[in-house]
Amino acid sequence: MTARDLLFLLAFTAAAILVHGYHVGVEDMAVYLPAIKKLLNPALYPFDANFFLLYIRWTMFHQTIAESVRLTRLPLDWVLFLWHIAGIFLVLLGCLRLIRRCFPDPAAHWAGVGLIAALLTMPVAGTALFVIDQHLHPRTLATAFLLFAAVAILESRLIAFPWMILAGLAHPTMALYGICHLVVLAWAWPAARPAVVIAGLPFGEPANPIWREIMSHRDFQYPFRWKWFEWLGAIGPIVILGYFSRIGERDGLPAFVRICRRLCISTSIGIAGAVVMTEFFPHQTWARFEPMRILHLTYVLFLLFSGALLGKYFLKARPLRWILLFAPIAAGMFYSQRVEFASSYHLEWPGRTPKNAWVQAFEWCRTNTPQDALFALDPKYMEKSGEDFYGFRGLAERSMLADASKDNSVVEVFPDLAWQWKLETGTRKNWDRFRLEDFERLKRSYLVSWVIVENPGVTGLDCGYSNRTVAVCRIP
Repeated sequence: MTARDLLFLLAFTAAAILVHGYHVGVEDMAVYLPAIKKLLNPALYPFDANFFLLYIRWTMFHQTIAESVRLTRLPLDWVLFLWHIAGIFLVLLGCLRLIRRCFPDPAAHWAGVGLIAALLTMPVAGTALFVIDQHLHPRTLATAFLLFAAVAILESRLIAFPWMILAGLAHPTMALYGICHLVVLAWAWPAARPAVVIAGLPFGEPANPIWREIMSHRDFQYPFRWKWFEWLGAIGPIVILGYFSRIGERDGLPAFVRICRRLCISTSIGIAGAVVMTEFFPHQTWARFEPMRILHLTYVLFLLFSGALLGKYFLKARPLRWILLFAPIAAGMFYSQRVEFASSYHLEWPGRTPKNAWVQAFEWCRTNTPQDALFALDPKYMEKSGEDFYGFRGLAERSMLADASKDNSVVEVFPDLAWQWKLETGTRKNWDRFRLEDFERLKRSYLVSWVIVENPGVTGLDCGYSNRTVAVCRIP
């Protein structure tokens, strides 16, 4: 990689973050962040660590971030931000290395990388995934390592195996599905077929009734519940990649043809396997492995190749064409992120005072309540208007009763937690109508000492903090 490449990749990384934003503690980081903080301070979360520590058995992500804090002695917020930048940079670097194996044209190289950077937060069909998240996620690192492994496979180098191992240490399930693609890419057809089928069938276990109840509301896990346009998003890239392979064959691009054709095969097998796992074994928990997410790497490569072809045949060395293509895409993605996080700053860089009223309350809890405090919130607090899907535990550094927005996704993967989850969420079923006696019952039954309620609050609670949206109150 030349100094010019490095400069361009850094520019694309910075542009991607400016377009898509950066947020701390949102969505999946509601699970990952408290696990990291628990490793750094074992005294935290004395009541509810099971809802995030179980993930540590599957990945080295949390330990890597925690060790980075210890080694650098930087604040955790800065370490998270720097790792997020590094993750995006590595994905774009992997894209650049791969596309250079497929096309000789520099315009194709940078148009492919540019389209990925412009569409980082594009949804992946009906999988409830983005191409790359607007926060640090181990899936980002796994994606980068899988791209490096694909390059090594094209170069017939054994270094592909260490990259696959690193992907597995970052995010095991995404690595599994990525390796299914790589197996087909590496092996001669039809030898790859049985290997992919075996890799795509993780072991299940009998489903308990509460787990089934949770999964009944998670349509994205079951392809037969997808809407027609979500299926179009699954099948469309396969068809288009098949067309791309014909273009590559015509123009003498063997590596490009090979990847497109093998990707069509592996994605089709993956979708068929996902349908079998989720629809024909209703009494097993195979759906918890989210097998339709095999589409993720397909989308990354589909966007990369789409951009490369645009660069080769349309953009070329015409700056105005580049502007006319990328400016509207970037503007549209920026607008969608502002809508999604309407109550928060677009860039929440380390040390910035939060704008979101819920996050302000969570941060007050972190500095003004005991470490062993147990909180109760509305089970669906993350879905409230203006909350923007921030997780309480990671930002407040305090324990809470299980929620019905993110903890249910943990129960999906670890069904043994279903009974605790049901008990803790069921006791707050009518939270909007809670009165002082209901909060006192929580204190007697679960040792809850603090609550966060929406204003105007509840008479009788001792509220030490209040803003325009919520109040933090002690149960007397």
